Amino acid sequence: AVLYCHSQATGNRVFKVSLDGENGDKVTAVAVCHMDTTKWNRNHVSFRVLGIEPGTPGVCHFFPADNFVLVPDP
Repeated sequence: AVLYCHSQATGNRVFKVSLDGENGDKVTAVAVCHMDTTKWNRNHVSFRVLGIEPGTPGVCHFFPADNFVLVPDP
């Protein structure tokens, strides 16, 4: 198995999201938002794709269905 830790020290938020498709399909997905991007490389692909600059909050993305997320117990 190959494991990859996708994290940063500050400012992550994880969301459980319910999505409804135009065809009536429903799925539950996990998304993570990186709330502090001030220390990211300004050439990071997220900035180019979204047309934003480092320090802009809320760079979010979904995880594929076969990924797992570890979160602390509240």
